[in-house]
Amino acid sequence: MSRTGPTTRLLTTTLLDAYARLGLEGRSVLCAVSGGADSVALLVGTASVRERLGLRVEVATVDHGLRPESRAETRAVASLAARLGLECHVRELALKSGAGVEARARHARYAALEEVRLARGLSVVATAHSATDQAETLLMRLARGTSSRGAVGIHEARPGLVRPLLERTREELVNFLAEQGVEYWTDAMNADPAFFRVRVRTDALPALSRAAGFRVDARLASFARLAAEDDALLSELADAAWRRVRLSEGGLDAVAVRALEPPLRRRVLARLLAEHDVVTDAGTVERVLRAVEQGGSATVGRGSRVRATGGRVRCVPQVAGARASPTLCLEGACLLYTT
Repeated sequence: MSRTGPTTRLLTTTLLDAYARLGLEGRSVLCAVSGGADSVALLVGTASVRERLGLRVEVATVDHGLRPESRAETRAVASLAARLGLECHVRELALKSGAGVEARARHARYAALEEVRLARGLSVVATAHSATDQAETLLMRLARGTSSRGAVGIHEARPGLVRPLLERTREELVNFLAEQGVEYWTDAMNADPAFFRVRVRTDALPALSRAAGFRVDARLASFARLAAEDDALLSELADAAWRRVRLSEGGLDAVAVRALEPPLRRRVLARLLAEHDVVTDAGTVERVLRAVEQGGSATVGRGSRVRATGGRVRCVPQVAGARASPTLCLEGACLLYTT
């Protein structure tokens, strides 16, 4: 970076600390760059610290094919990467707009980035998720209904992927680019109120900041970091509990499950559902929890039931065409009335 300033110094320290904390000194990073402010800040900032960390840095940009201007944006990203002396890989997709486009685009984008990472033999993909993204994600999950696990929000790292800017707000990243005199591009889809995240970004988060009298995104992100530490400890305890209650013949020991503390009970039951490919939310886990406590059963997902009978908790296929019927739960048994 040719210029300096308070935000530049802050971002430089953040990236140096994050890449070192994530064990990436002397390794390699593929910066995922869309052309927006966050990802351009990631690119420029990472390029500035690469020599101090011994990083090999390359760039990838994905054109989803959803907007007419996206091709020009990918060319601009490639041009910026070239000015920074970095190799850029462009991947073009042909997605269709319509229902679920956000999720489909995200899945396709991460798949394309992973393909480039593996082909180039790079250690990780780095994305530019910020503290503001973290705050938005937390509010979205709380609004939809989540357990304490959902409060963890966006993880800083997972295999093959890191997010080194989670401590910095979007405002700070924009200020950094202003100090550097670097331009960025705005995706019109990021202002489309048809998307829940956009409404949280443009309406809910600013309203909460106005009500509080200060910007809340960094504080919400800080809460998510603390929640992640709590979650890591609970996950260890839940793993140990899982080993204690799992039966060799399949399912879980119902008595042992009921003896667990509620937070561990929820996690053990959520794991049982996950092992049977049942997509869960907080409401589903609570229904299963009540069924186990009462020695009954609960419908989960499409075509599955959890039964807590005969001393075992099992997730089993539901009989095709069966209707919900009244149940009478007794000690150690559950009677299902059918017509």
